Amino acid sequence: MKGRAGRAGRRGGDGGRGAGRRLADALVDGGVTGLHLGLRAAPEPVALAAGRTLGALCRDPLRVRRRVVDAQLAASFPAATPHWVRDTARACYRHFGREAALLMGGPPRIERTLSRVTDEAGLGPRLHAAIAERGGAAVVAGHLGNWELGGAAVRALGVRVTAVVQRQRGAFGRRLRDLRARLGLDVLDRDAAARPALDALRSGRILALVADQHARRGSVPIDFLGRPAWTSLAPARLCLAADVPLFFAALVRDPTGYRIVHEEIDGAGSRPGDPAEVTKRWVRALEREIERRPEQYFWFHRRWKPVAQSGEQA
Repeated sequence: MKGRAGRAGRRGGDGGRGAGRRLADALVDGGVTGLHLGLRAAPEPVALAAGRTLGALCRDPLRVRRRVVDAQLAASFPAATPHWVRDTARACYRHFGREAALLMGGPPRIERTLSRVTDEAGLGPRLHAAIAERGGAAVVAGHLGNWELGGAAVRALGVRVTAVVQRQRGAFGRRLRDLRARLGLDVLDRDAAARPALDALRSGRILALVADQHARRGSVPIDFLGRPAWTSLAPARLCLAADVPLFFAALVRDPTGYRIVHEEIDGAGSRPGDPAEVTKRWVRALEREIERRPEQYFWFHRRWKPVAQSGEQA
């Protein structure tokens, strides 16, 4: 009896937690839907200003991930003053508030933004050449600038894009899926993407991946902004397996608008190759861009989890 009663009590407790989680999800979904409708109805300058304000409020007074952001910025730029860390962190919150407001503004607004993206460094011609000469290419990005818009910006260069993404739940995740489809992106789930990703690379498509967050499987520790961080080998392995080039790219925002920055990663398009060495090279390219515009990097993610406690050497 005691055992059954204990199990029943635990089930009741689990049910209570489940009901609480469902209620929280419903409240978040309702808030996202309301925010989406409001930002979509507002004129673009008003919506973007509202996004910046909401971002600022998430830092002060709500303190959303404030300790994480400040600590990771300070550790990544050890020579910086506390004043610089604080101001950069505040700019980061405003930046991502603005970018979220843009994404929630609806496809017509996003399509107008994409029409104004500049590709001064010429990623488009290099991707077309890679498709013609090698049958495909991969583009790896980090959480810098606006990575959601980045995949669509690559698509706008006139190439077919397959994006490998992490599944998002809730209202925001549904809206992201709808938006990606509207912008012409084919999407693969990151957890089941190896074979379809290779097929995409071998069929004249550009494979787009965002691969700078903490990875638990298929990863190695790579120095990133001065400290080892578990980093996925998937972009490097896919390029080496398909024998196609790898480009680092990001869609960043300057005072005049959005532009694509990119760099071809040496050693990625020739067999045999070392996946860890190729990964180090694209991570270095990401570091250089972060150092130019640290306020546009996603410091909210706990990137540097203890190397001894997680990840798998592959």
